[in-house]
Amino acid sequence: MPSTYHAVLFDLDGTLRESQPHFMDALYQCLLDKDIQVDTFTWRLTERWVHHYWAQSPELVADIEENGPGNIWAQFIARLMTHVGHPPHPDEVAAFGQYVSDTYQPSSRLVAGARETLTTLKQTGVILGVLSNRRHVFTGELQELGIDSFFDFTLAAGEVGVWKPMTEIFLHALQRGGDIAPDTAIYIGDNYYADIVGATSAGIDAILLDERGVFTDMNCAKVQSLPEILIYLDGHLLPGAA
Repeated sequence: MPSTYHAVLFDLDGTLRESQPHFMDALYQCLLDKDIQVDTFTWRLTERWVHHYWAQSPELVADIEENGPGNIWAQFIARLMTHVGHPPHPDEVAAFGQYVSDTYQPSSRLVAGARETLTTLKQTGVILGVLSNRRHVFTGELQELGIDSFFDFTLAAGEVGVWKPMTEIFLHALQRGGDIAPDTAIYIGDNYYADIVGATSAGIDAILLDERGVFTDMNCAKVQSLPEILIYLDGHLLPGAA
């Protein structure tokens, strides 16, 4: 890592905010409710596959091309069920997908230590930003979470039509932040495929937040809780400069 950073950029979902209950925990329970048994190891691999799927994987791209971006839920469910060893009948896909939609009604909350971490970083004077693969602007949600005032800029991928892990979306974020040089920024995210691969491809250092132990074998800077990034960054932050 370089000796200094002028900007710290964050992913949103799974990094700054989380759903309660967690989506994967809810999916697992829904499978059990339907008498579909999945062992712990298979489910951990499935959780990794879900991260990969939503990181603009070839499967996701194919599903979007076939059905449009707003109509891929059934394809995701079918792929998920197949992945856990239960290739489904089309009628079963529809029924299970509806059951998940009806059952999963999560609340949104900050991840543990997020406010304290952001407070500490803000005091250093570095540029703080949020880059998300959301389709729409999410400043309203940041306001609801009470953290909007920490950030100098935000960018939803849907605003520019480019998605993580594509290099271009990270370069868009750096430009929006005031033409930040890639080697003076660091990105924090929970999806190895979208966040770490994408950021590093753009010349940005990155730290993986792996609270659930999904990416234990990945060779990258890694923490299990958000406040731990402060250990990596201690003494390596300078006030932001465009």
